[in-house]
Amino acid sequence: MLRRLQLAIGLATRDWRHERTLSLCAVLALASMLTPLLVLQGLKNGIVSGMRERLLEDPAVLIITPKSDTGRYSREFITQLGQMPGARFAIGRTRETAADMTLQNSRNGGTVTVAMEPCAPGEPVLEHYGLPVPQDGEEPEIILSTPAAKALGLAKGEIATARLGRRTPEGKLESTTLRFRVAAVLPPEVADRRMGFLSQGVLEDVENYRDYIAVPSRGFHGRPQEGQRAYAAFRLYAVNLDAVETLAEGLQKQGIEVRTRAREIAGIRLLETAINQVILIISLAVGTGFVAFTLSSVQGAVRRKQRMLGILRLLGFPHAALLLYPVTQAVLTATAGLILAGGLYAAVSRAIAQAFAGQAAPLTCKLTLGDAAWAAGIVLLLSLLASARAAFAAAAVEPSMVIREV
Repeated sequence: MLRRLQLAIGLATRDWRHERTLSLCAVLALASMLTPLLVLQGLKNGIVSGMRERLLEDPAVLIITPKSDTGRYSREFITQLGQMPGARFAIGRTRETAADMTLQNSRNGGTVTVAMEPCAPGEPVLEHYGLPVPQDGEEPEIILSTPAAKALGLAKGEIATARLGRRTPEGKLESTTLRFRVAAVLPPEVADRRMGFLSQGVLEDVENYRDYIAVPSRGFHGRPQEGQRAYAAFRLYAVNLDAVETLAEGLQKQGIEVRTRAREIAGIRLLETAINQVILIISLAVGTGFVAFTLSSVQGAVRRKQRMLGILRLLGFPHAALLLYPVTQAVLTATAGLILAGGLYAAVSRAIAQAFAGQAAPLTCKLTLGDAAWAAGIVLLLSLLASARAAFAAAAVEPSMVIREV
């Protein structure tokens, strides 16, 4: 029985190769329908992944911050934020009024107000660009954005001076000076505003000084610290684009209104959904045409070869062997069509990549192994379904038909 089945498959293969003209036409028809779908899927992957990559090149897209800096967030709460599912890094922020500093280049007298952000080991922005975390000390390190560094005329290794002012409880005005050593300058694409990074401890001390709280380690006198420190705001980073909305929803459930770049992320998702719908509609139309074509071609082949199939029955081939005959030829056509479509896709994708190579946002085709596997599986399944009717018709051929014709 098994030998007869193997022999039937071999005969079907030889017959498919013998009718090379009809077989080639069927393969070309399948490839002509499948190639545009592969290219469209590849373009969708290339466009969406390209947009995602460009967004991820800006770590600020993954930032979640509260809408105001009037909160009272404890250290424990900030630690819990960093442990939420989908969170990468969290840090407490001082009040914006306390974080804004007027920096001066003592060499040329240039004075600029810079918005400072606290940072700590693991800061995603600094890690992304391979920059060191600013260290605390007698001359704390500072990292400036390109606009701030240009406005001050400072470069790496130079000194920036900050003069801090406050009013005592008695109404007297006081001031002090801090010197910062520029540890690095952020690339221009990081920020288009005058900002910088300082160690979180430095900004906490600056806020304490302005609130007239004593900081003995820096020589700031004032009243003693009462209770635990509370942060006015926080900066939370998500691990990826998809986690931003999840984290924002979790914080909103806790009554914390937050800011995110959700619109840009939602735009990518809407584009991906729209392209997927277009691909689905086209795939349904192509699939219907492919099934109709395969059904008619395989059915026609069985009708042409009824006498030959009857002879095989006379020679003792079982019904299962005749059933495999048209199925084998349909699978051969589908396999050859997939291989040809893959080759055509590779040529088209390479041409598209070369055509858009010189642009700022080059367009590429990216077809994943999963996409290829799905395409192959669906084509083979449709081939089997389309050949089922012809297969049962072939298995139903009776030897008496051949005897009557003889």
